[in-house]
Amino acid sequence: MSVIVTAMDAVMDLVRKDKQVLCSGKQSERAITYAAYVIFALCCAVVCLQFTDHDFSLVLTASAGFQCLGFFLLYQKAQAQRSVEGLSSKTLEMYVLVLCFRLSSTLVKNGYLPVDRSGDWVYQLADIGSLLIVLSLLFLMHKKFKSTYSAEEDTLPIFNFAPACVLLAVFIHGDLNDSPVFDVLWTIGLNLDTISMLPQLWMLTKLGGDVESLTSHFVALQVLSRCCSFAFWYYGYVEITPPGRFNAAGYMIIIAHLAQLLLSADFMYYYVRSIVKRSRMSLPTMEV
Repeated sequence: MSVIVTAMDAVMDLVRKDKQVLCSGKQSERAITYAAYVIFALCCAVVCLQFTDHDFSLVLTASAGFQCLGFFLLYQKAQAQRSVEGLSSKTLEMYVLVLCFRLSSTLVKNGYLPVDRSGDWVYQLADIGSLLIVLSLLFLMHKKFKSTYSAEEDTLPIFNFAPACVLLAVFIHGDLNDSPVFDVLWTIGLNLDTISMLPQLWMLTKLGGDVESLTSHFVALQVLSRCCSFAFWYYGYVEITPPGRFNAAGYMIIIAHLAQLLLSADFMYYYVRSIVKRSRMSLPTMEV
């Protein structure tokens, strides 16, 4: 997956260098998006042909891939526009925690990995790629393009909910890793992932009006990622707890994924509507 990120970044650099000569700003943004999707599709084809057994669990690897693509589009948006306007630092910070907790389990244990060959390294590399891109975005946000960050709109106190996510994971977690420590670490990542998108959605709603194309693609790709993850765990949640015991951890995984999708439902309504109408995405303005 790091090869995917490198290849996509090289193409985007070429697009940015030529954009003043070849096309307008909007056309350049469109070209960046199309190029990213095409290269991502080609890389997915290579992974499917060479690094997977075509098992259903491949959808979990696809989930990680879509998430990585979403972050990459955000990174390119910031670099191309030299601005992080409309992006939530709190959402990115939450994703750093999510990815670190998840990788602390998946890099050491096999319990929560896809069972086919894509779980040997492709899935983990997608998460590592996402983590590196998120850290790069945070650097742009707080150093390089700090003046464009709308801190006054990024106000949702999301970290107040983090202790509850940790406590819930301590008391309710699966045993696929056959290790309480690594099972808890993975579950903390899952619980934090459930609320990680809230600051971004909150910020977009507060800003209202038109939503940047690549920002909307990012949120939509995160939702698609969660749909794939939900499909995998809906199929496999029964294996979370040994037979004969109440499967509290399995049901919690399903509820967490459903919550993630429901929290994004309103945004996705306006996103799909903009596609159907072939218009710029626009959210209602929040009255404050």
